[in-house]
Amino acid sequence: MKLAVLGPGGLGCLLAALFREAGADVSLVDYRPERVARLRLRGIQVHTLEAGHRVVKVPIGLASEVGPCDLTIVAVKAYQTETAARALPGLMSQGGLALTLQNGLGNLESLSRTVGPERLLAGVGLLGVTAQDEGRIIYAARGVIYIGVPAASQVSGAEAAAVVDLFRGAGLECQPREDIEAVLWEKLVINVGINPLTALLRVPNGALLQLPGAWEVAVAAAQEAQAVARAAGLSLSGGPAARLRQVCANTAANHSSMLQDILAGRPTEIEALNAQVATRGRALGLTTPVNDLLTRLMRAAAQSAPFRVP
Repeated sequence: MKLAVLGPGGLGCLLAALFREAGADVSLVDYRPERVARLRLRGIQVHTLEAGHRVVKVPIGLASEVGPCDLTIVAVKAYQTETAARALPGLMSQGGLALTLQNGLGNLESLSRTVGPERLLAGVGLLGVTAQDEGRIIYAARGVIYIGVPAASQVSGAEAAAVVDLFRGAGLECQPREDIEAVLWEKLVINVGINPLTALLRVPNGALLQLPGAWEVAVAAAQEAQAVARAAGLSLSGGPAARLRQVCANTAANHSSMLQDILAGRPTEIEALNAQVATRGRALGLTTPVNDLLTRLMRAAAQSAPFRVP
């Protein structure tokens, strides 16, 4: 099976390196020729707590250079999805699959607008990986990856199982899920509570447990998200406050992806997280004032750089 990993961020680099080490025919796909050239020279530098540092030489190229693949894994930031989707027609072979392993909601819809929903898979990754620099990542926490067939897809169970086996062959814990859309929402419930608060306050995840006012806001955002999911007919496991507390405790030292983006001056994924809760809540007749406010604050934070006090 020929693979493409679309997006040279933390997750994309990690997956490409692990698949390469497992002997898979994999290429990392980027859209910037100058970064392709740099990564070809330096390789993917993987830092782990157990094994230290290693360099993995992964084939990398532009989409036009990689050509049709049997499986394309979309691992870009949510705000880059529409741009990345334009590369899929050239990357997906006849009968090829595309798997989104991205944060938030709306990514499947964006990919579907370009290539249709029939050959799409959805996934949720619960891995601790941080990009320190181009091609240099820290793989800090191993976790599970869930993969499933979304409602409008026509991917067969056997095809989905083959993708799960592929991930397992690369040393990743991977599980098939028939309720993958509920799993997407379960991760979203956590992200809408942790990500914007840690980004606005510039604190690690665990600090939310020590800040009562911030914690109340995080729980309220998660509860609103769970209510919208239930109104949409999805059954989510566990109470949002308990799950949020567990994740904050388990990842106490972690910097959320949104905090990393804010510190690096990059766009954030707020439109795929809290903004999705607010938009979908309105469509279902639900008010989501906390998620709406957090969305507005994060949008303002992204626009505030010229006005910040030194």
